[in-house]
Amino acid sequence: MQLTDRINRIQISPTAAVIAEADKLKAKGVDIADFGPGEPDFPTPDHIKRAAIRAIEENKSKYTPAGGIMPLREAICAWHKRELRSSFEPKECVVSVGGKHSIFNVVGVLVEKGDEVIIPSPYWVSFPDIVKYAGGTPVFVETHPQDGFTVRASDIEKAITPKTKLLIVNSPNNPTGGVVPPEEYERILAVSKKHNVWLMGDECYSHFTY
Repeated sequence: MQLTDRINRIQISPTAAVIAEADKLKAKGVDIADFGPGEPDFPTPDHIKRAAIRAIEENKSKYTPAGGIMPLREAICAWHKRELRSSFEPKECVVSVGGKHSIFNVVGVLVEKGDEVIIPSPYWVSFPDIVKYAGGTPVFVETHPQDGFTVRASDIEKAITPKTKLLIVNSPNNPTGGVVPPEEYERILAVSKKHNVWLMGDECYSHFTY
């Protein structure tokens, strides 16, 4: 069976590969400390379970708008204002099935064949393959432990070419935990605007800053 070129450009998730190998070892009785999936080690909180059960009992199981129902979008905007002091309108908010889905959607609507996407390294394993699937080319900017794995605006600017379409900044970073200081983020934003490059912030670990 012949598959599409875009599928052949990507590889199996390294995370999935490690999990599969760990499961094999566990089945053989090997004591494994599993640091694989980013999944809570505790059950779903009771109030969330009750809300899901209540929604089913109230027959809230029909199709919804693709961008999410308005009460949810309003709640998300309120959360951003309360927790991150950012200001968004519901019309600027789109609900997805998860972080990876959102990133896939953003890359899909911005990146075309031949475009370059800057990704600070070390990086979350899915970033490069999502870019490749869209036909783009990942361009990696190295970060270093002596700098706390913080990406610098000056290093990003050196990596920008006429083909650069998008910059992905994951802060706090997976897997290093590196955090971009606010003043450095301002410089990164200025560089992005200067070169007309889209900036996507993956901030799913925003509460893990100390």
